Amino acid sequence: MESIRRVISGIDPDGKSIFVSDEEVAAIKPPILGGAGLIDLFGEDQPPVLPFDGHHDESRRYFPNGPGGYRYTLFTYPPQSQMVVPDDLEAAIAESARVAPGLEDAVSEPDGWHYTPTVDLEYVIEGEFTLTLDDGVSKVLKAGDVMVQCGAKHSWVNNGPGQATMLLIFIGGTMDESRFGRYKIEA
Repeated sequence: MESIRRVISGIDPDGKSIFVSDEEVAAIKPPILGGAGLIDLFGEDQPPVLPFDGHHDESRRYFPNGPGGYRYTLFTYPPQSQMVVPDDLEAAIAESARVAPGLEDAVSEPDGWHYTPTVDLEYVIEGEFTLTLDDGVSKVLKAGDVMVQCGAKHSWVNNGPGQATMLLIFIGGTMDESRFGRYKIEA
C-alpha cells in the first residue's frame, strides 16, 4: 500500500462538528525496515481532551512519547525474500531517524529485534506475519487475526508469498526498568 485516504473530523471554536482534513497520506520506507512501509495516520503524546479540533503534529516522534500518548498507523511488509538488509547500518539508522523520528530508538539492529514502551493493538489486514518472541517461540498471524503486544521483545517477518499489511495502534506506557533493564528503551 503506497498511500491511504485519511479523513479527520473535529470541533471548531464555536462547537460545530467539521471535517478538518481529507487527504492522501503517503507511505514512507525507513531504510532500517528493509523495504517495509509505514503510513502514519494519527497520534498525540497525551490523552485527548475533548472537544478536540482534530489537528495534530505531523513532525512528532514515531512512537508515543510516554504514558497516555498514542499512534495509529499501517505497516506494509513485502515477503521476506524481498526485504533488504542495509549495507551501511549507520546511514540507514540516520535516514530512518529523519523520516520517522524515534523509530531508530526501537529498531536499530538489522535483524529487526525490538521492543517499545507501548501496548500495541494489531490487526492483520492482508497476508501473514510471523511474530517471534525472545523465548524463541513463533506464531503466524493471518488476515483477520489480532495481536495485543504488551512490551515484549519481538521480531516480525513476512514468510508469505505476497505483501502483508497490519493496522496498529500504539498506546504509550511506563516501563519498569527494574524488571526490563536488559532492553534499550528510549522514549
